[in-house]
Parts: sequence; C-alpha cells; structure tokens
Amino acid sequence: MGESDPPTIWVRLVADERFRAAFIEDPLRALAAAGPVTVSPEQVRQLDDLDIEERRAFVVDLVRDAYYKGGQARFGLWDEGTDDDR
Repeated sequence: MGESDPPTIWVRLVADERFRAAFIEDPLRALAAAGPVTVSPEQVRQLDDLDIEERRAFVVDLVRDAYYKGGQARFGLWDEGTDDDR
C-alpha cells in the first residue's frame, strides 16, 4: 500500500473511534460517509449481514487484538515467570 492509498477498513476501524461506532450501528451508512476506505464488496456484504451484536463483538475483538499485538510488538511478551526468575 502506497502513501496515498486509502486505509483499509480494518485500519480505519481500529484508528477511528467515531467511524467504529458508526460502523457498528450501520455499516453501509458509515462507509458512505467515511470517504476513501479500501474494502471489498464481499467484506461489506459479510459485515452488513451480521446483526448489530455480532458486529459489535467482531469489531471489539478486532480492536482488542490490534492493541494487544501492538503492545507485544513494542514491549515484548509479558511473562510473570516463576519465583526462581525473580
């Protein structure tokens, strides 16, 4: 993806809290108002077919996973270890 390419829907969902909330409520309306976003028609169809609670759970898991993996990349895996390691 080049610098001028629009973000993917996944990046936008993680990075933009207002878009995320709007998307959970009404994906088609949120995408229409979002401006350029890279997303396939099949992805839109699959996400729109979810009911609101399924879509909310999917998006929350996506965001949680992105933040978790970002933290791991920055700070390493958290391991409390054993008493012998302290």
